[in-house]
Amino acid sequence: MIEFLVDFAPLDVLTSVLTLTVVAGFTRPGFASGTRAYFTDARMAVVRHNLEHYDWAREQRLEIIRRAEHWAGYGDAKLRTLVSPPQVPRGYQVHNDGCPVHGVKVHEQGLYRWIIDFDRPYKVTCPVGGETYPSNDFEAFLATDMNDRSQLTGPYADDGWGWHRPGDPVPANYWFVAYYAHWSMMRFLMEAIEVLGQGTVLAEDGDTAKRYAHKCALLLWQLAEYYPDYRYEIQSRESKEHNPEYTGKLFNMIWATRPPHTCAIAYDAVRPYLNADVELQDLSGNTGAEVDAAIRERLLREAAKCIMDASGGRIRGNYGMHQKALLTLSQVLSASHGHPHSEEMVRYVLANPNPVRDTDMGLRDALENLVYRDGMPHESLSYNRIWVHDLTELAALMVDAGVNLFEHPRYGKLVTWAFDVCIAGKFTPSTGDSGDMFAHGGAWEPAVCQLALPHVSDARLAWVLKTQPGVRQDLFNRPVEERLSELPEGEAPEIGLRSFHFPAYGMANLQCGDETNRSAVSFFYGDHQAHRHFDQLNILFFSYENALLTDIGYPEQTDAFNHRLAGFFTNTVAHNTVVVDEVRQGRGPGRLHGLVGAGFAQVVDASCEGAYPGRVDRYRRANMLVEASPGCHYLFDVFYVNGGTQHDYMLHGNQAAFDCRPALGPVRETGTLAGEDVPYEQFYDDPELKDKRLSSVPYRGYQGSGYQFLYNVQTGNLNAEAIADWRLTEPLEGQPERPWQGIGLRAHLMGKNEELFACDGPVQKYETLPESVKFLVRRRTGANLSSLFATVFEPYKDRTWIRSATRIELTPDGFGAAAVRVDLEDGSVHYLFHALDAARTYSMDNGIEVTGQTAFLALNRQRRPVRAMLFNGRMLAMDGLRLEGKGMRRSRIASVDYPRGTIGLDDAVIEDTLRPGQAIQVVSDGYSDSLTLSEVIDRRRLSIGDEDVNVAGGPVLDASADRLFTSASNPHAHEGMTLLNRRGEPQGRLAGKVDGGWRIDREGRAPMTMEDFPVADGDDGPRFSVAMVGAGDWLEVPNLVLFPNG
Repeated sequence: MIEFLVDFAPLDVLTSVLTLTVVAGFTRPGFASGTRAYFTDARMAVVRHNLEHYDWAREQRLEIIRRAEHWAGYGDAKLRTLVSPPQVPRGYQVHNDGCPVHGVKVHEQGLYRWIIDFDRPYKVTCPVGGETYPSNDFEAFLATDMNDRSQLTGPYADDGWGWHRPGDPVPANYWFVAYYAHWSMMRFLMEAIEVLGQGTVLAEDGDTAKRYAHKCALLLWQLAEYYPDYRYEIQSRESKEHNPEYTGKLFNMIWATRPPHTCAIAYDAVRPYLNADVELQDLSGNTGAEVDAAIRERLLREAAKCIMDASGGRIRGNYGMHQKALLTLSQVLSASHGHPHSEEMVRYVLANPNPVRDTDMGLRDALENLVYRDGMPHESLSYNRIWVHDLTELAALMVDAGVNLFEHPRYGKLVTWAFDVCIAGKFTPSTGDSGDMFAHGGAWEPAVCQLALPHVSDARLAWVLKTQPGVRQDLFNRPVEERLSELPEGEAPEIGLRSFHFPAYGMANLQCGDETNRSAVSFFYGDHQAHRHFDQLNILFFSYENALLTDIGYPEQTDAFNHRLAGFFTNTVAHNTVVVDEVRQGRGPGRLHGLVGAGFAQVVDASCEGAYPGRVDRYRRANMLVEASPGCHYLFDVFYVNGGTQHDYMLHGNQAAFDCRPALGPVRETGTLAGEDVPYEQFYDDPELKDKRLSSVPYRGYQGSGYQFLYNVQTGNLNAEAIADWRLTEPLEGQPERPWQGIGLRAHLMGKNEELFACDGPVQKYETLPESVKFLVRRRTGANLSSLFATVFEPYKDRTWIRSATRIELTPDGFGAAAVRVDLEDGSVHYLFHALDAARTYSMDNGIEVTGQTAFLALNRQRRPVRAMLFNGRMLAMDGLRLEGKGMRRSRIASVDYPRGTIGLDDAVIEDTLRPGQAIQVVSDGYSDSLTLSEVIDRRRLSIGDEDVNVAGGPVLDASADRLFTSASNPHAHEGMTLLNRRGEPQGRLAGKVDGGWRIDREGRAPMTMEDFPVADGDDGPRFSVAMVGAGDWLEVPNLVLFPNG
């Protein structure tokens, strides 16, 4: 069914539950003095069971005790210095340029590699040269309350606010002390608090437990003394050099979510010992109750305020991070009084009534507005993994509170999209801020599978836990094998071997092949905003267990001052798409024009004119993945651009040796792709940046080409055909294991009046990566330019198997259609065709005629047809074969039954050839989307089953006349979409945003009132949703004809 049918527990029920402190699944009554809410009897019974039965549990305990003993070995005076006072600035990086002596070499094995040692406070050691900074004794300077500046001695003296290189006109400092302060607390302090708390409940004797509890409580008390005074916006590198309004607490606002969670659990462990800790009472000058209150109020409840305070926002991570911290705080503070109290914290997590930012929204509103309807959150894939992890932990915490978020229909997709995005069983596309050039590994996490397994029915979750080496047993939780033993045996599920489409996220992965070889193309046409790159209509290609057309992936730094970030890594130039007029893309919604996700010739066709608004009126790409045989597959790519004066079709391969035939000219000794007179990394096309020292200013506003990063330029001309060849080279140490010998990718280039450029382009500066990969650029220039780039990509192993690929002249000609003939080495011939105007008839050689959007024809050595496909066409004909189709047909939608998932049309345009699984386009004014057919009911009715069509939702604060007001943000809702109440009854269309809500076109209905939004069972008030399909929209029904018929 389409409508969300989850039943959320009313908050009054949850409130009564909270009085028994079951927020996180613990059933003891609220603790009196000395009892625990996290380390409950039930949890400790699990620990005892694990220790009695499993070696891994005993090993985990020994490791915790070993680490706890390490920190407990320090005297109180020294241990307290783990907590840097607020006046010491913090910074997670020393300098964008790395080390004063060795520069960016310190980043070659990753970020944050400076060496710190608790026994050498406020010193950082260069991982390259081994020299130590700063030159002064900052600890002694700190002892003077940072006043005695005679202590600032030596060539690299740092007063906490960094050392500045003499004579450097750029104001950026080297933040040695701040780096130590940040990472010593992130690494040492957080670890010490965690393991000392765990050691307290795991110690074998009372004296050891008391010793650990004292050390842990000492750290918690000292942190509580300082905690209200931590203000990141005036105490950090970030605030001084980059963004004076960036808030946080101990750390930046995102990483500041860790201390509340860690400290709350540790507090629960040591609280029973506080009244008897005479040493701590003497040191602090407080009673045990006062120490308890200080930790509880100045640290834990202060953290809760920083999360919930909409105006401050000092603790706010990616969605789910601060909510998880808040639930943990609510649990351990459940028996205490104060503001905010536990009930308020849980209410905030479930249904925050006053969100200021998207990340403030309650869980249900976040699921319906920040997670796309296909289960993908709205960030890059790597960051979407964080969403899944944190939201799954949140859902698990809420189950025993009577709120089962796993029952929400979107939650199942949220937990399992990582399986569906998998390619060839082993790759995850490195799109946006994700992965690397090898794209190796699945996006699923064993920890998520463990939490979701009892609640989400999907065999792939259990398969991960049974087979993946990353499954981590946890001493404090029920063993994985005991959970798995309760499940029925079954065959290993198929993961990442079939084509899959994410219609809301805008990604289509086409896959073919078998165990001999699997090939796939990942095609991105989406518009997610967070951790994005400027990469619309980017493609990745995989075959022979390798990423062959790849994406460089997650940049080496995400600092706005890093010139390589905006200049190259996130720029359009670093992706397999088209750059127009030497400027990077913008961002705009994509539109799917067709999808065939199964068979011997699979197709994806989409456009994104919003990538270059005002510059182009066509920006469209179509791919056809062809299975020539079970082990041999190729990709036909056609890219149409209309508008502007220069079109650059960009490609880059993986780590490989490169060759081109006909040969290109010699390597140019000077300059870059930007020009022979433009040196490497000079921002030649931005007057504000051109003469600035690199990484001395923010680069986020850069909209130039990034061509200054492509060097070792070779040139040539393309007036017919050429072949570019990337042949893989031996993996470097530390890279993923993969076959490489004899494996490569040939790009058969077909065009006229094109310039060719081969260049070297950078990748991340890591020791495990090559210095560069080879880029190929196809360029066309001219006024009011129209271009059509046609390419056939041939993956091979040991031998090539495509004899030639040639462009076929069409009648009529022009830039509106492309036809290619592919001759295979076995003597067979393939014809591939794509047109923008599916109603026009085109003629090609050999007497072939076609009218349609896409067509494929395979002839054997005797030139007899053996396979053919016609998509959204009326005719494909040659001597001995005639395929006839109905073409793509359109009809207005007459009605949508949202609870039943059925759609009725005005016209009888549904044919019995329509197959379940086919994509059906929904088109309305201002937006388009697609649905997946579940069943044909009759010529005017079809079913989409339980597909989720809701793109937004939230509480109805007020509904009056033509206005609806809500507290929820609806970033994925667009004008023209259909407004629904909780019964699935249409209430009009969105007509435009207003402050705090929407203006509604009632389409002839009476003025809107609150009575139009009845409260559904399980809701605590009236709610609405927004559907991407409704009566009055156009539905485009595809037509697919195959030969042989199948």
